[in-house]
Amino acid sequence: MKNKKLNFLVLFIMIILVLYFSLKDNFNGVINELSNVNLLIFALAIIMFLLSLFFKSISLFMFIREYNNKYSIIDAFSLTLISQFLNGITPFQSGGQPFEIYLLKKKKIRITDSTNALLKDFISFQVALILISLFSIFVNLKTKPIEMNNYLTWIILAGFIINFGVLLFLFIFANAKEAGKKILNKIIDFAFKFKIVNKLKITKEKAKESVSHFYETSETVKKSKSKILIGTLTNMMYLIILYIIPTLVFMSLGYNKITILNSIVVTSFVMLIGNFVPIPGATGGIEFGFVKLFEGFIKGPILSGAMLMWRTITYFLAMIIGAI
Repeated sequence: MKNKKLNFLVLFIMIILVLYFSLKDNFNGVINELSNVNLLIFALAIIMFLLSLFFKSISLFMFIREYNNKYSIIDAFSLTLISQFLNGITPFQSGGQPFEIYLLKKKKIRITDSTNALLKDFISFQVALILISLFSIFVNLKTKPIEMNNYLTWIILAGFIINFGVLLFLFIFANAKEAGKKILNKIIDFAFKFKIVNKLKITKEKAKESVSHFYETSETVKKSKSKILIGTLTNMMYLIILYIIPTLVFMSLGYNKITILNSIVVTSFVMLIGNFVPIPGATGGIEFGFVKLFEGFIKGPILSGAMLMWRTITYFLAMIIGAI
């Protein structure tokens, strides 16, 4: 409970700071831009965001369906929305997957099975993220829609390396069966020795049995190449649609010079920058990245207004729907 209160407090403080720095230089100008927004295009941006989450849920549905043939696409979409809220209030988006496992347990899906399903989904997502990041880096090197200064270049590059490293670790961990089992069993021994898991109704033997079952079922990762490919494609659709939303946001404010390609490239870099912010929702870093990278196209109240609208759709709206 203390951690939750601290997360909400940090999040609240960062939101206040973001609003302050966004509005302090030209409060009247930003408010004027927001008051003249084209509501039809803004509504289209919201629909596009929900569509992106639907594509994200297709991958989740496909992998969970392997373990429960009664699990529906509506269930997966609902789970995706809930995880948006939990990821949004926890550092490094760490709260979504544990709660997804808990909710899947209520659907009579074994923890080890749901963990494997989420592992496949996460691998698919990481591959999609890396492919689109590589595409964005290549496009920017060729066409240079945005001029990179030194510190932004290094932050984006480091964000890419971190995501690639996470994917590499997942592949090694899932395939190095004996080494992985030894590591997890030592963690279990440590947890029980120092009574870290006292509140969990589980024995040490049961925990180690679950580790063995996890690696038995994780063999399906190697056999699911075609499904992981489909999962990667649906996650790419999710990211592409998500990255197009800034174009619509700027259009709703009357600025039509941000092309779809530019929007994909810039937003891809913004998300890589967000990897470095340990605050819930990467608040502060995401907004900073958005303003710094898009100011190569436009500056002033339209840029500040666009950033606030974009975050409202992709963060605050997602959390509100997920919380409900």
